[in-house]
Amino acid sequence: MILSQSNTLLEDIEAARKEGYTSDFMYQNKRLLCRTNNKWYGNEACTLIEYCRHEGMSDPSDNSILFLIACNDGIKGCLTSAYGVDADTDLIEFVLNLKKNK
Repeated sequence: MILSQSNTLLEDIEAARKEGYTSDFMYQNKRLLCRTNNKWYGNEACTLIEYCRHEGMSDPSDNSILFLIACNDGIKGCLTSAYGVDADTDLIEFVLNLKKNK
């Protein structure tokens, strides 16, 4: 495992980068956009490696979730989202329905 709930979100992003998850993804229209290569990925091209929820240190309602995603062309990166009442439910559903890392 790369991620830890005892870390902050930024610490986990840094740990993921050290493990090769260097791209950033953005979710839009049921696809992921890799900001590194400007390529779009559908759910069939991606695998969910792991994820971790984080709570803000000064504000317990400041919830976020970090996903580590690998694509079939070798691109590996991070996707973040709000969690809880502010969550993008379409994004959460999309990611949780990706192939799972075994």
